Amino acid sequence: MKRLTSLPAAAGAVEVHIKKSMRPDDVDASALIFAASTTYQRFTNGETNPVEEWKRWLTDGQGHSNGAGLVLQLFDASDEEIESTSELLVQTGINATVVKANNKLDMAGRYVALVERLYNHPTRDTRKYFVLVDDDTFFPALAELQRVLKKYNPAKPYYIGTFTERAEWFMRDHAAFGFGGGGIFLTAPMAKRVVEAPCLEGKKEGDVWKYDLDADQGDRLLYNCIAKYTDIRLTYLPRLHQVDQFGDLSGFYENGDQPLSLHHFKSWHHFNVAKMHVVADACGEDCVLQRFQFKDNFIISNGYSVAEYPQGIDFDVLQSEDTFENMAPIHDVDLAYSMGAQRPNLAFTGKKRSWELLDARREGAGVVRQVYLKHRSDMRWYPKGEKASGDDSILVLEWSP
Repeated sequence: MKRLTSLPAAAGAVEVHIKKSMRPDDVDASALIFAASTTYQRFTNGETNPVEEWKRWLTDGQGHSNGAGLVLQLFDASDEEIESTSELLVQTGINATVVKANNKLDMAGRYVALVERLYNHPTRDTRKYFVLVDDDTFFPALAELQRVLKKYNPAKPYYIGTFTERAEWFMRDHAAFGFGGGGIFLTAPMAKRVVEAPCLEGKKEGDVWKYDLDADQGDRLLYNCIAKYTDIRLTYLPRLHQVDQFGDLSGFYENGDQPLSLHHFKSWHHFNVAKMHVVADACGEDCVLQRFQFKDNFIISNGYSVAEYPQGIDFDVLQSEDTFENMAPIHDVDLAYSMGAQRPNLAFTGKKRSWELLDARREGAGVVRQVYLKHRSDMRWYPKGEKASGDDSILVLEWSP
């Protein structure tokens, strides 16, 4: 993070240093094919529909595919619903294959069945990595993701993913398996081994199908199958994030480390990652969540917030602020292994005020305007016991070459 001049006043301008990186319309993601399983009801629900987010990482941002493929498996959907979903995705520029889920399989089985869908896809020979995702998984930097993946030879069997941030879950499970919300990446030889293994065998016990591999979650069932029938183990990619945290996620989004994947942004916490990502149209993928520190004690976390520290920046900016709701019984180590040491939460101290992203729009070629809002009623920005004062406040930033 580079310390610069003061944050400019109205109509002012400042030149900042941006690492040169690809804009969405430069990215070729044809090496990747993704698969997700959901319901038609969830897909069409206004609160859970993923299309706006998918347009940011499965297209060039202008209505054309970026080369990536998507297999969308819908549970309990009619032929008409399959067709309308396919038409919608085609209209948005997403290169999608929409299929019916096997209604005889439970959620865990439908998840593992996605591997066969991917492996048998007509474009298999042109793909290098087969990716299982949740319908609320987001990839903010596909070019960087592919750069990282290049070290893993697609001609060899790889099972790549990330853990939960919740250490007590990690230790409870006694297994180093990839959590699905962060994205699970398989090479073709690895996918072939899964397809050929009896992952879904079992028997019905009452109304419940009991797998021989004893798992009721898809990502754990996949791991159990790989662990039993192959000698391959997880390749841990920590920049993929399951985001198993609740409440205020500013400590995560403002820590300066750009994630390769995000999850739970419509449920465990709420943030519009599609609007966050729009700034990539101006300055490229790598400036999404890039931080800029100014002499007058402001820090921009690009696409998330503009934070002022009125009593000065006297803390280690390389540490993540501990803003999360943490219900774990082992709080001191809960996030340390995934996010490193943390610094104290500044909420309710008067030491921080933050304007958080409200909207972002592309205004022209290479130009993006962002609007950040600080609510007068947001009590996080007042010392404990102090009453709300002042007015709602808006900051507008325009990014241009």
